Amino acid sequence: MIYIHYAEKQEHREYEEAAKQIAGMIAGDLAAMGHERLDERAEHLPAYHMVMAVLERWQHYGRVLSVYTLKKNERGELYFVAAPATDYNWNGRIDGEKEQAVPPGAVYRRHFPEIEEAFHGRFAMEQHPTTDEWGRSISAFMPIRQPDGTVDAVVGIDFDAKTYEKHLQQGRKQAMWTMMAMFLATAVAYLLALHQQMERKALAVYQKTLASNEHRLRRLAEMTMEGLIVYAHGKVVEVNEAACRLLGYSESELIHLPIGELVVDGSMKLNHPHEESERFEIELRRKDGTAFPAEIVRRRYDYEGEKVTVAAVRDLTEQKQNEERMRYIANHDELTGLPNKEAMYKAVERCLVEAKQHRYEAAVIFLEVSGMKTINDFYGYAVGDEVLLHLAQEWKEKQGMTVGRWSGNEFIALVPNSTHQKAEEMAKQLIEAADEPIVVNGMELYVTVNIGISVYPKDGEDAKTLIRKADIARYEARKKAASDFLFFTEPMAIRLNEKMAMERDLRRALENEEFELYYQPQIRLHDRQVIGMEALIRWRHPEKGMVSPSLFIPVAEQTGMIIPINEWVIRTACEQTKQLLDRFPDLSVSINLSPYEFESRRFVDKLARLLADAGLPPHHLDLEITERMTMDTERALDILSKLKGLGVTISMDDFGTGYSSLSYLTDLPIDRLKIDRSFVQHIQGKKDVILPAIIRLGHNIGVKVLAEGVETETEAAYLQGKRCDEAQGYYFSPPLPYDELVRFLNGQRVRRQAQELT
Repeated sequence: MIYIHYAEKQEHREYEEAAKQIAGMIAGDLAAMGHERLDERAEHLPAYHMVMAVLERWQHYGRVLSVYTLKKNERGELYFVAAPATDYNWNGRIDGEKEQAVPPGAVYRRHFPEIEEAFHGRFAMEQHPTTDEWGRSISAFMPIRQPDGTVDAVVGIDFDAKTYEKHLQQGRKQAMWTMMAMFLATAVAYLLALHQQMERKALAVYQKTLASNEHRLRRLAEMTMEGLIVYAHGKVVEVNEAACRLLGYSESELIHLPIGELVVDGSMKLNHPHEESERFEIELRRKDGTAFPAEIVRRRYDYEGEKVTVAAVRDLTEQKQNEERMRYIANHDELTGLPNKEAMYKAVERCLVEAKQHRYEAAVIFLEVSGMKTINDFYGYAVGDEVLLHLAQEWKEKQGMTVGRWSGNEFIALVPNSTHQKAEEMAKQLIEAADEPIVVNGMELYVTVNIGISVYPKDGEDAKTLIRKADIARYEARKKAASDFLFFTEPMAIRLNEKMAMERDLRRALENEEFELYYQPQIRLHDRQVIGMEALIRWRHPEKGMVSPSLFIPVAEQTGMIIPINEWVIRTACEQTKQLLDRFPDLSVSINLSPYEFESRRFVDKLARLLADAGLPPHHLDLEITERMTMDTERALDILSKLKGLGVTISMDDFGTGYSSLSYLTDLPIDRLKIDRSFVQHIQGKKDVILPAIIRLGHNIGVKVLAEGVETETEAAYLQGKRCDEAQGYYFSPPLPYDELVRFLNGQRVRRQAQELT
């Protein structure tokens, strides 16, 4: 019995040694893949998927049930890092919840002292199999070392207990047969001399040890996924099946083959190792002549009195392809395939180094594709992507420059060894390609391109400066309606700085209450009574004095500041109008609505809240929109219907200067047309026939008509004679601050009362 127990322990040690070899190879592979970068959020990292693929391959391997990696969190709890799905039922599919892959960060609930031993840097394996919800298994744990040698993770391998116990059973049987043989040998040898008995015993022990070693090595070679090549004196001595598959030879063809015939010329030679154990990459050649990258881990051993080298070979083809794919993704735009922002920035830097060495010029071209918002809104982002892809393909084919995608609808073109004339020619080519109609799904779509150009060394000597100045020139070019290009000039930067300064001042102005509301009275013409007023914003700058709305309103719209500014205007106008209603109950206030506010989905709810906060009845508020805001008639109808549902009135401002279709005018729920002042100023000219037509049009569709810009009694009388309903202008009153408006209204009421008495 003692001998059988000894045999079992010996078999366990052999199994443990094999498990240690396997665990070591897995841990080495994981460390080389950068396992130290993985944690609870590893699922989104490329290295995670590579690690999972390696572990899944090992799980298909003979005695292995599952392979997984563990780390400790800040609380000292063990958690899974990578744990692929496992076919515990051995039915060839993943069909149970417990067989699914464990997500990174899931707590590891089992407790093994061997795990702690592995975290201290030592391989550890259970002494006996254990039984749990997944079945019977025996587990081994190997530390995964970081580049500095420290251990931050453990790879766990659950081996099938049936296989393990089968090996022990074989060991018991072998021990029993050995004991019987020893008993018979002892009985026979009893008559022999003592020295003969000792010689036979020594021979039996030697043969058993040799057979055991050979059996262990053969078993390990058969179960590993890597190719194993044993060679000595420059020729192959032994190989496993994996090596045959990897190299395309049969076992008989590989035996005695010179090892040099498997190595691509110029790669490291395998037959002169300088260290006992080493790892390196090499190129190997298959039987059919094709070459592939491989990782070699080799070690020298003593075998029957001579030195042999054992090399483990792993095919790196898939890994190299993944690395190349990751490098491509890191440097190229996913949609267009053009170099991305980071790649273009580095390209500009390299170009400038060469330009400085060879003393030539270089141009940076910044492009913006205008019209993409309209395409995306009307046709969807998939169509917009097709437009950008078409432009990218057209521009990529242009010779003499490199084009990359900067962001969204912005691109960068780099023209090395460029003169001013060459940069201009390149910009014209880019515009010509973009100005052609782009056909997507049978639709002809059009965009414009705004281009800014900076030139090295005139405009700067580093990439950041040149790109920034090209962008400034692009910003100036976008002010033009058609595609165009501009070279950077210093005044452009000055104007942009002034705009940015105004943007900062606008934000401060809202916080410091520098805005004021002026009101221009609106007069009913047939009795010259005040029936309303238009609220007009004014900015009293602490240093510059009054700033014209024509200067700061465009900046506010471009920066989005128009939204909070318009909200302040509506709130203030509603509150001040509410104060006037007790004395002037028929008064209403008109407010110009920004296109940005009009398109906001939250505007209707916000307006309802502002009216409620001010306590102003909705019919005392008039919102002025422009014809341009109703170009998308279907969308405009939806918004205007919701506004009308609040009870406010709607006026069409500057009517006659926009693009609205008369056929849709009757469908819009408006209450008043406001005639642009340009028609009033030419009542004695060619436009004299237009003004009465607009007034009749308004009356025919059932809305009132107000004329703007009335400056003389002649104009007022003319309008009254044409049955225009209302008017406003400097003839009646300029825009007034609130206090002056109150005095104006009081004066109007006194005059009206005096007229009634007379």
